[in-house]
Amino acid sequence: MAAVATAKKPVLRMIPVAKIEADPDQPRKQFTEDELAELAASMKKLGQLQPVAVRKTAKAGQYRLVVGERRWRAAQQGGIEDLAAMVWEMTDEAAFIAQVAENVNRQDMTPMEEAAAYARLADAGWETAAIGELFGKSVPYVGWRIDLLGLIDDAKQLVAKGQLQVGVAWYVCRLSADQQRRFLVKWARGEFSSARDAEAFAKACKAAEEQGGFFQLDEAEHSEEEQEKVVEKRKKVVSKIDRLAAAGEILAELAQLDEVELAKLLAGADGGVAAYRQRVDHLRTAAGKVSAKLRKAQAIAASVTVELDPAAVVTIPAEVADLVGVTN
Repeated sequence: MAAVATAKKPVLRMIPVAKIEADPDQPRKQFTEDELAELAASMKKLGQLQPVAVRKTAKAGQYRLVVGERRWRAAQQGGIEDLAAMVWEMTDEAAFIAQVAENVNRQDMTPMEEAAAYARLADAGWETAAIGELFGKSVPYVGWRIDLLGLIDDAKQLVAKGQLQVGVAWYVCRLSADQQRRFLVKWARGEFSSARDAEAFAKACKAAEEQGGFFQLDEAEHSEEEQEKVVEKRKKVVSKIDRLAAAGEILAELAQLDEVELAKLLAGADGGVAAYRQRVDHLRTAAGKVSAKLRKAQAIAASVTVELDPAAVVTIPAEVADLVGVTN
C-alpha cells in the first residue's frame, strides 16, 4: 500500500461481506474458479490470514474494495460472513494505483490488464517515467506494455490466455489490423517453427507495410532481361546451397569418430587438433549467419506472398478459430 502513503492512517475493522462491494474499475478482471475454491477452503480452515483494504462509499455503512477482491470473492463462495478490513480514506486515483501495485508484480494480472492499467494512468496525465518509477518498471517496459493495446481483439484474447507470447505479440501489434488477422491464421495453423520465426515474419510484414505496400515477386511485372538475371542468380545460389549437402555428409562422418581416435590422427598433422577444430568452428559460425539470413528471407517471402482477395486475409477460418478459442 506504499502508493497511498499520503492517505490517512487506516482503521482495522470486521465488516460484513454483504456490506462490501467490488470496484468496477479494478484493473484485474480475471479470476479462475479453481483458485477461488482453493482460497475459500483455506480461509474456512485457517481463517483470514490477511485483511482486505476498503474505503467508504457515499452510502452509510457501505464499503468498496481497494485490494483483496480475490479474498472477498472466496469469502462469498465459502459462506464466510465477515472479513477483516483496513478502512482507508483515499481518492479514486489513489485507490486505482494501490490496486495496480497489488497485482502488477505478481501473476495476478494478465499482460493486457497491465497494459490497460498503465494506459489509464497515462491518459490521466502520468508520464511514462513516473508510471515506471511507481511500479518499479523501466520506461521501455511500460511503453511496450501500452503498445499491446494496439492488438486486435482476437490477439488480445490469445495474449490474455497465454496462447500468444508477449514478445511475439509486441511485433504483431505494430501491424495493420488486416495483417494481424493474417498473422493469427498462420499462428493458429502452426506455420511458425518457433517464436523467433513468428517475430521475423511480423518484422517482415511491418517493413513491407512501411515501404507503402507489399513488393511483388511476380516475374510477369519485370522485363525479359530482368527475369533472366533473376533466374541466373537463383541458379548460382541454389547450386551453392546444394553443394552444402556434401559438406554435411562429411561432418556427419567426422561426428562418428571417437575423440581418442581424432586426437591420435590429428595430433601429428600440421597445426595439430586445434587448427582443425578452428576450421570446423569457422564453418559453424558461417552456417549460423547463413541460417539467420535464411530465417529472415523465409519471413520476407511469406510476408509478400499475399492473397489478393481481402476476405481471405481478414477472416479467420472457423476450424482455425476453434483451435485457439478466438472469434471474429
